[in-house]
Amino acid sequence: MSVTVSAFRGLLLLVGLAPALLLATTRHDVEDPAVAAIVNGEVISRQVIDLMHSVAVKRRPETTLPEVMASMIEDRLLATQACATYPMDELIEKTRVGYAPSVQIEESLVANLQAAYGNRIMAAVRAEKGNSLNGIVTRRGVLTTADWNAVLGEKPRLLLEYALDESGRKAAGAMTLLAYRLSGQAGSISLLDVYDAQHVQGRHRLHARDSAFAVQQAELLLERRYVLDWARNRSGLSAYDYKVFVRAVEDRLVRDGWSSLIGVSADMHDDNRHLKALAAAVTPEEVAAFYEKNREQFKRIEKVKASHIRVSDFETANRVYARLQKSEDFAAVAREMSIAGDREKGGDLGWINHGEKNASWIESIAFVQEPGTTSKPFRSPGPPGSAAVWEILKVDERVEGYQPVDSESVRYGAAQGIAKQKALAEYASTRDRVLAEADIRLNRKVLDAVTEVKQ
Repeated sequence: MSVTVSAFRGLLLLVGLAPALLLATTRHDVEDPAVAAIVNGEVISRQVIDLMHSVAVKRRPETTLPEVMASMIEDRLLATQACATYPMDELIEKTRVGYAPSVQIEESLVANLQAAYGNRIMAAVRAEKGNSLNGIVTRRGVLTTADWNAVLGEKPRLLLEYALDESGRKAAGAMTLLAYRLSGQAGSISLLDVYDAQHVQGRHRLHARDSAFAVQQAELLLERRYVLDWARNRSGLSAYDYKVFVRAVEDRLVRDGWSSLIGVSADMHDDNRHLKALAAAVTPEEVAAFYEKNREQFKRIEKVKASHIRVSDFETANRVYARLQKSEDFAAVAREMSIAGDREKGGDLGWINHGEKNASWIESIAFVQEPGTTSKPFRSPGPPGSAAVWEILKVDERVEGYQPVDSESVRYGAAQGIAKQKALAEYASTRDRVLAEADIRLNRKVLDAVTEVKQ
């Protein structure tokens, strides 16, 4: 059994994050050895913390149990805050190309369980009839052309978005791909179950009527359901602990979604609504202050001094370049071989200023070449109305300066940087506030222990 790469997005591995919880005011008055913490009256058992720690060390062996406990508690508090501000379908976003929130949560649950209990789950599978999950399957469905027609229609349709209409969903829901028995209970996986578990590439294959793919995905769904059933009924987790575990996985996804929504985990150039609103509200005074503190971000090349050699074909260009590599004088070779109008000046282009109007293509290239270097031959469009030529460019000097503080490029760059800083400050202040307001009680003996979930 395996888990797709996308399933690991929700793993409860808060590696690299400073455990702010450990710096918050907490009480260490929990004495029950089975209880790790009590947060706002909610019990987190030692067994659940051990489970989370076992998952974490699979990806980062040095992860400590206190770090895991801090992460889990912060996730709970911040997820609660986020859900009070945003709807769930924004926090765990379903886009046109992505997985539905419920699918993301289920995949994350299974990934965590397999990371913690992988050996025991595989042993349970091997104990089934036939040493595989085939032993729990009671019936397999076969998709016919008529079935696909009922779901998708008889004639192919041009779709801007892959989705089933109401009649298609009803037909897909009635088509059983796998029937099975788990823990004495009958269950089934329909074509609709498979469809709703897909991202855009998977839906594309289903709209292409790929029956083999549909069956394969049904078997993957059966694997996931088996793992979840095993966790509920055979892992040793109590019903309450399983509920806490499920919510912890959801909390991690919600916290990640919230940090993305407010721009903390988004690139400052992403189309993030919150960052855009923060950037739009930045004042000229804030831009000026940011500019003074971050001048190096706004450095630019003011002008370059360059020379070139222009020839008509690639073979000649290579011969010229070979001579230059042997340290022949650039100006002398230009006077001998160049076909440009400035050949008598040794190909001297003089100083090329930043932002010069009507700058030639080669002059623009000069701004990205390091000073003191000679380029390899490159093909150039040549003068207007003429055939393409080959050029060799030598940059002799470069003068650097700074973009003007009142330029549009500075305003844009500073606004993006300030917006990111404000988003990070919002995240930090919210985290500090919910930690300060929370009633957190810890078991010191659990914090001092390091355990693993039995494999």
